[in-house]
Amino acid sequence: MSTQDFDQFHWMLDMVQHIDMGLIVLDRDFHIQMWNGFMIHHSGKHAKDVQGRSLFDVFPEINASWFRAKSQPVFELRCRSFIVWQQRPYLFRCRHVRPITGQLPFMYQNITMHPMANTRGEVNHMFISIQDVTNEALASQSPKAIASS
Repeated sequence: MSTQDFDQFHWMLDMVQHIDMGLIVLDRDFHIQMWNGFMIHHSGKHAKDVQGRSLFDVFPEINASWFRAKSQPVFELRCRSFIVWQQRPYLFRCRHVRPITGQLPFMYQNITMHPMANTRGEVNHMFISIQDVTNEALASQSPKAIASS
């Protein structure tokens, strides 16, 4: 590997850890393989404590049968799957850290599940991107709806 290639690889790892978006890699058995800095910060769960564990053990509030069905097209059809905050306010119960939204008990999220092919073209993993859309959710809701969240 050239120095330039190594530098670019290092930069990519740094971006994954520091991007303002949650990134999680799951295998077909829904075991957590990768957990970035956003998830550490917002979930309060350190990567070493979640890697290798079942997503459903780490987040027992996720309905396993529903999530498996939602994930099936990602693995079988190699297409993305989406969960938007209007359908489900959050997938991962995470705290938000924005002072303007201090009255809410959780972070509103948009979720995208992406297939990840290996070098043989097989999809045995997916990555989940988690976007904090709390400000968008607040802007579109009435004060009464926000209070009942």
